[in-house]
Amino acid sequence: MSGGGERVPLLRANDEAQMQGDKAALERLVAFSDAVVAIAITLIVLPLVDHAIEAENATEFFAGNVVGLITALLSFVIVGVFWRAHHLVLAQATGYTRNVMRVEFLWLASVVFLPVATALDFAGHGPDVVALASYFGTLLVASVSLRLQRVLLEHAGLIPVETISFLDRWLGSLLLAVAFVLVLLVPSVGAAWLLVQLVEPVSRRIFGRRMERPRNDKLVEDESAG
Repeated sequence: MSGGGERVPLLRANDEAQMQGDKAALERLVAFSDAVVAIAITLIVLPLVDHAIEAENATEFFAGNVVGLITALLSFVIVGVFWRAHHLVLAQATGYTRNVMRVEFLWLASVVFLPVATALDFAGHGPDVVALASYFGTLLVASVSLRLQRVLLEHAGLIPVETISFLDRWLGSLLLAVAFVLVLLVPSVGAAWLLVQLVEPVSRRIFGRRMERPRNDKLVEDESAG
């Protein structure tokens, strides 16, 4: 910069522009991410395609791939849920920062690796601790990075701040972490440990009621004082 002023590095200047609300750059990032997710969600079924080619008939295929079909279906649904949550976050954003982009690529890496982790889970004839740890670890990384991205956007002022508790924000990731530990301790259950996620809606109702009671009590006290 002329006139003796401080010269701003190009990357930092770009970051500043993004934080001010570079919607076009954000739309390009979203389009790229959607394309990656679309490819990843398609690749989930490829191991099943290989098994279908090797099977002599449909009965043999379905009978011999019950666990694989359930795992693929769960993976498909989970990636879809991740994509929807990701879409809802970025749909509200007005830009992004360099840290947000780094977390975005971490999230994309986890989504891309999920079909690989799914294939590893299919490969063995019994519970494979390494394969299961890779699968659940990938889901955990995807969950944490998605929530971290929201936090970074809120701190940068690029998205409305959610008035929710720490537990409400991170409950899904915490349950995945529990499932990850359970897979390491009892791998014989396999991908069925994903059912731990069913605890989330029940937990939200329980904790929601507990948080609502103090609020109602405070309202009653305020009305009485008035």
